[in-house]
Amino acid sequence: MTPAARVPRIGRKTKILLGVCLFIVVAAALFDWNWLRHPVERFFSAKSHREVRIGDMDIKMGWSLEPTVRLRNVYVENAPWADKRPFAVAGEASFTVSLKSLWKRRPIISRLVLVDADIDLERQADGLRNWRLRYPENRARGKVRVMRLEAHRSRIRFVRRDIDFGFVAASVPLNQPADFVDAALTNKIAFEGEFQGSKFSGEALAPELLTLWDTGELFPLRGHMVSGDSRLDFDGKVADLVRPSATDAHVRLAGPSLSKLRPLMPLPLPASRRYELQAHFRQTNEEFFLTGLRAKIGSTDLAGEASIDGKTDPPMVKAELRSGSADLADLSSLLGGTAPGKPAADRAASDRSRAAGRILPSGSINLGHLSALDAHVSLDARKVKSARLPALENLRFTAELEKGMLILKPLHIGLADGHVTGWLTLNGEKQPASAQAKLDFEDIRLEQLLTVLLADAPIIPGPVAGHLELHGSGASIAAVLGSASGTLALKMEGGRISNLLDAKLGLNRGKILRLLIAGDRSIEINSADMTFEFEKGTGTSKNISLDTEQTSLVGTGSISLRDETVDLLLTPHPKKPGLFSMRTSGIHIDGTFKHPQIAIVKLGEKTAMATQ
Repeated sequence: MTPAARVPRIGRKTKILLGVCLFIVVAAALFDWNWLRHPVERFFSAKSHREVRIGDMDIKMGWSLEPTVRLRNVYVENAPWADKRPFAVAGEASFTVSLKSLWKRRPIISRLVLVDADIDLERQADGLRNWRLRYPENRARGKVRVMRLEAHRSRIRFVRRDIDFGFVAASVPLNQPADFVDAALTNKIAFEGEFQGSKFSGEALAPELLTLWDTGELFPLRGHMVSGDSRLDFDGKVADLVRPSATDAHVRLAGPSLSKLRPLMPLPLPASRRYELQAHFRQTNEEFFLTGLRAKIGSTDLAGEASIDGKTDPPMVKAELRSGSADLADLSSLLGGTAPGKPAADRAASDRSRAAGRILPSGSINLGHLSALDAHVSLDARKVKSARLPALENLRFTAELEKGMLILKPLHIGLADGHVTGWLTLNGEKQPASAQAKLDFEDIRLEQLLTVLLADAPIIPGPVAGHLELHGSGASIAAVLGSASGTLALKMEGGRISNLLDAKLGLNRGKILRLLIAGDRSIEINSADMTFEFEKGTGTSKNISLDTEQTSLVGTGSISLRDETVDLLLTPHPKKPGLFSMRTSGIHIDGTFKHPQIAIVKLGEKTAMATQ
């Protein structure tokens, strides 16, 4: 037979401990704590040198052995250096204290309840805090931490002068059922404030109990925040408002420029074009994830996934983005390129550049803000447009950003029915910025790339291949190219040219006259080659040649990227010289990129005779 289960005996020490606990609970319930109210008032008044009044005082001890102190009709005068309003006025204030945290000398208030309260919290730049009553002159880091807050019809003002930040938040109960949205959202919180000169405001629907620090406990939150023309909408759950430890929500962000987000997002962001973004936002401690991302910057659409790792220094941004239609100007604004709202001096420089007939972009390059973060971003834009480069078709790259150094590698550009591949670097760690490029060209159609120059030209170029390797520095793209050194080599195979134009290039007057009478036809272009070596913005020709069925053309000269000018001399060599061929003459091309001039010159002479 199985013996009956024995009830374990309770030792003498355990009995004593349980008895002491029971006595404490009963004593706390029966004791009139108002006997201590006036001594408490006198103690804190003497320590803080401020008036302290408590209308009623009570302490309850729950089964968790965490005492809850409840005060009614509380008044605490503010510090003499702070705002004239009282530090605290409350119909009721209660706080539950963790005894374990008291033993560790790092007091934790697990729950703070405010009813009909008005609290003013101020911290000076030197660390002086107005909420310290026992040691008002202590500027060391605080030890008391409030984990949860329950506020009823209460107002809290908080100011930190060390970071130029302040806000005022007030809670009111929702009017049911008129304001009914969600059974868990019972409070409406209105807030406004200022951060480093930028004002913000907003409203949020929330439950009565909010978590503030280190709990990891999610609570529902729905609301919006506005700063100028920038707006953030939030609908989801968050844990710990003061330092969020977890977030799971749908967010929408919109505004005139990412740089205007400083009050809403503590990241250094560029002066982009107008944007709108929405995504599912998830956060765990200092890691942030955006999924289902859909955004529009200017006229550019973007979709994909993104993440930010805030544990690293600087933060690491990762993103995989796609675009059905992109504008190159919108994308360049993300890198500090010209965008609406840029400084007046920058816009004036661009205006002067256009007025002077220059082609290369003179908008300033400023990548300084990018040194505050690292990034790994890939973009696949199926369709790209550019006002400056109509032949641009698509764009694909992977961007690595580290310590202000931006590397686009691999880089693939669809251009004029052809392809440009290679890599590009921009170093914005120091100003002026420096750049380096190594690009290969394949099957580029010049008639698409040079539509204005070749619109009515009697020539059909063949596909162009080539190679570009340049490096330079400057405050704008024009300045970078104006200081560039390296090599440019282009080669064209095939194509057709007007026989009349070929005769003009060959300076064959007899053939020109014959074709004007008999009529023109097109002939084959065998090949065309061009190689320039650049040094500090000036390119010297190493090879210029054009070979057709009837003419071989050889050239020399230079190109200045700094001045945007060209100075070339082309010498024709007809394969079947005619009686009236101008064998001692050449074709001189000089002037600006935008308005080149063509003249026939005597070889060896500097003077030129203008020709139509």
